[in-house]
Amino acid sequence: MKQVWPKSNADVCIRCATCMAICPVSRVTPLFPGPKQAGPGADRFRRPGDSSVDEWIDLCIGCHLCDMVCSSGVNISELNLIAKAKYLDEKGRPFRDWLLTHIYLLGPLGSLFSSIVNRLLKYSITECLLDTFLKIDRRRELPDYQSPTFRQWFKVHPSQGDKKIAYFYGCYTNTNEVDVARATVQVLEANGFEVILPPQRCCGIPMLGNGDFKGARKMGLYNVPSLLNVIHSGSDIVFSSTSCGHMIKHEYSRLLAIPKSEEVAEHTFDIFEFLRSLKESGNLNMDLKGLPLKVAYFAPCHLRSLGIGLPALEILRLIPGLRIDNIEADCCGLGGTFGFKKEKYEISQEIGRDLAEAIERLNPEIVLTDCEGCRMQIRHLTGLKVLHPIQILRDALL
Repeated sequence: MKQVWPKSNADVCIRCATCMAICPVSRVTPLFPGPKQAGPGADRFRRPGDSSVDEWIDLCIGCHLCDMVCSSGVNISELNLIAKAKYLDEKGRPFRDWLLTHIYLLGPLGSLFSSIVNRLLKYSITECLLDTFLKIDRRRELPDYQSPTFRQWFKVHPSQGDKKIAYFYGCYTNTNEVDVARATVQVLEANGFEVILPPQRCCGIPMLGNGDFKGARKMGLYNVPSLLNVIHSGSDIVFSSTSCGHMIKHEYSRLLAIPKSEEVAEHTFDIFEFLRSLKESGNLNMDLKGLPLKVAYFAPCHLRSLGIGLPALEILRLIPGLRIDNIEADCCGLGGTFGFKKEKYEISQEIGRDLAEAIERLNPEIVLTDCEGCRMQIRHLTGLKVLHPIQILRDALL
């Protein structure tokens, strides 16, 4: 199949360098010249037949902050990603990168043998082997698997409600953070919805972040028709992972040109965006008990790039007794698989330093964020308890 690339608008870049100021990677390392150079500045290298740009293009973390501050509307992160894909197509991808982007294949097996796998992954010898042979940094904690999976829990959970809503839960939530998915279902049910689970595969964002357009598109070509089926049956779709949501709502159409993905995007909502719409129509369950907690909330990059504001913060501020601060910081630094790679671990940590310091100043009991990657990174940086906001809302409702 002929590769379809998004239309480039690099020529409208006015070289203002605002993207350079916001870029978390160029801020902490001179190895990455920044999004202006990597995106519109180097766009000439992306023509068929030309050699690729230098290896520094692989240091783009994919946070989309450059897109959000560009006054000319240049699709900088997309240009960077196209360049990364071309570079990696020419250079080749290590088995480590394939493994990190296809970890969903091992998830059900990891969950089935979670008691063994979790112990095995924490052994020093295992960490050493992963570090030496796969270049997965031994200092990065690998997430635990949980059993039963969310899908197994849902099979014996009789969801009931007057209206139906579909849930795209994501592969990480299914096997590693099951309570996030359970809490999402429970909150929706408390608001009168019967939750249904359409057939779904990995959204494809780990593959896309590593420049594997073909693999990401394969995931989207499976997911879009499945999600369309539930939309045509009269249900909207919610997601609890902002990374999955960004992939479905933006990248399926703009980068991967998946047919009918625009229709899916129109009917797909962040869980708190959906709850906010219920509040605005007077249909949100407001029977909330008090939670005397001091928490801090961090808005992930992919949430901000959705352009929907901070709906979780709006809803959580309705909970009596909950003291919540918004963390003033940019990217957490994990960047999906970026922060697991040995050659990028130090960059990931340095990017996250500002976030860790901002959290320390606020001194919360719990940190809340909508992205599973951000939750992993914040736990790693601070040692604090980190939850999805939906878990706190569930606790106030039930």
